[in-house]
Amino acid sequence: MEKKRKIDSECRTFKDKWNFQYFVIESSNKALCLICNETIAVLKEYNIKRHYESKHLQNYSKYTGSLRTEQFEALKRGLKSQQSLFTKANTEQESATRASFRVALEIAKRGKPFTDGEMIKECFIAVAEEICPKKVNLFKSVSLSESTVARRVQDIAENLSSQLSDKNGHHELFSLALDEFPARNT
Repeated sequence: MEKKRKIDSECRTFKDKWNFQYFVIESSNKALCLICNETIAVLKEYNIKRHYESKHLQNYSKYTGSLRTEQFEALKRGLKSQQSLFTKANTEQESATRASFRVALEIAKRGKPFTDGEMIKECFIAVAEEICPKKVNLFKSVSLSESTVARRVQDIAENLSSQLSDKNGHHELFSLALDEFPARNT
């Protein structure tokens, strides 16, 4: 019985000459076509060449020499800008979520009602409109409704409880000694 070949054992590597020859780059051990954004799973010149010739040869064979290099660089820049657009949106949403957690923590620390989240949001939107009007929509995306603040406080409490449980070594009983802080005027 014949042994089945494994692609991993064939040591296939991406060759830089394919960049300009077929308008592809390496991405996650696969070839990514810059023209149509399709991935070519197997790093073999035959597969990459077949993809290029069957889908793009008519439109891109006219580019030669430095013109071909310029076209490759333009396609590569276009892909990078698309990727950075998604990354930026993702990091802005993560920042809005972190901000929501931080405000919920401050509300809980001070023992204020969870409904104060909406009032706080209105305040920092007003401040954003004055200081950085281009970022107002980012401030508006921070969720501080009563239910969200309650959920955030619950998540923080569960996280603290989990951390305490992990650090205590899962003992059945233990005691805590806490100092009393003077009341704040808030």
